[in-house]
Amino acid sequence: METINRLVINVAVLALLVSVCLVEAAPRDKTRKGGGAVNITCEDAGMSKGDPSLSQDKMDKEVWRFARSHYNNRAEYLDEEAARIRGYNTDVVEAVCRIAGKNCFFVQDPYSHCWESPHGYDARGGIGLHGDYYEACVGWFVTKDRRRVFDFTDAFQKNVFSHFVVKTGNPNNFQYDDLTGSKIGFLESWAADEHCVNLLSDVSGLPLDESQIHYYLTQTELEAAVNADEIDAAFVTDDLAIAGNLEKNGPDIDSCLVDGVAVMVRKGSTLPSWFNPAFKKLVSTPEYEQICDDVETVHGNIPGPDKEDICLE
Repeated sequence: METINRLVINVAVLALLVSVCLVEAAPRDKTRKGGGAVNITCEDAGMSKGDPSLSQDKMDKEVWRFARSHYNNRAEYLDEEAARIRGYNTDVVEAVCRIAGKNCFFVQDPYSHCWESPHGYDARGGIGLHGDYYEACVGWFVTKDRRRVFDFTDAFQKNVFSHFVVKTGNPNNFQYDDLTGSKIGFLESWAADEHCVNLLSDVSGLPLDESQIHYYLTQTELEAAVNADEIDAAFVTDDLAIAGNLEKNGPDIDSCLVDGVAVMVRKGSTLPSWFNPAFKKLVSTPEYEQICDDVETVHGNIPGPDKEDICLE
C-alpha cells in the first residue's frame, strides 16, 4: 500500500510540474534559519524517458525527481537561451537514467534546500530533500557532515582540494596559518565551510569567532567581497572559478571532502542501487568519452575545470 501511495503521489507531482512548470513561492525569509518556501522550476528538456530500446513493461514507471541548481561552472550552469540547466552533471545523470531504464525528471531548486551551512549553526540537510520534494540532489561533494545525514551514489566527479584565496598581491597580509582576527568568506551550502576550517590542524586562531565568519550566496558576491577588502580571504574548493580568479594562499587542504561529486539522497533510498551499476556501465562506453569531451567543447565557454579534472579515468 505504501508503494502504491508513493507512486500516486509521484505521478500527481509530475503532472503538476509539467502543467504548471513553475511553483511561485514567497521570497525566503532571511530571519529564519533553514526556513523559507521551496521555489521549484520544472525543466521538460531534462526529463529522461529511459532507454528507447526498452519496452514499456520493462521500464520503471516510478518517477525519480532530481533537484539541481547552477553556479556558472561547466558542471552546472544556466543556459539562458535554452532556458535550462546544462553541464557535465546533467549529461551524466541523463545518460545514467536512460541506461537504467528509469523515468527521471529534473527540477530546479536553491542549493540550500538540499544542504545548508547557516552562520552560527551546524551544517544540516535542506528542507527540499528532507521534505521529500524530490528524491535526490545532483552534484554534491561527499563530506563527513553530509554523510551522517544523507546517503550518496558513487562519485561521478573527481575529488578536489580546498584552500584560502586572497586579493592579488595579498595587500592585507593574510596568513593562512594564523587566522586570529581575520575575516573569512564562505559560499553558502558549500563543502568548504566554517566547520571544516575550525577543524584544521597547525592553524592558530581557531575556532573562528562569529564576527570573522561571512557567508555569500554566489561566487560573484564572494569574489567582490575579497577585492573590496570586506573580508581578508575566502575559503573555497578548487573546482570554483573564483579559485582561479584570486591568489591562492597556503597549501592544498584535503580534509574537507571525503569523496568527489555524487548524487545525494535520503537515508535508505534505493536510488544508488540502480544508479551505481548504470554509471559504471556508462563509464566503459564511448558515450562517456563524448560527455567528457563536451566539457571543453559544448560547455567550454563556461568557466570551470577541464575534463581531466572532472572525469573519472
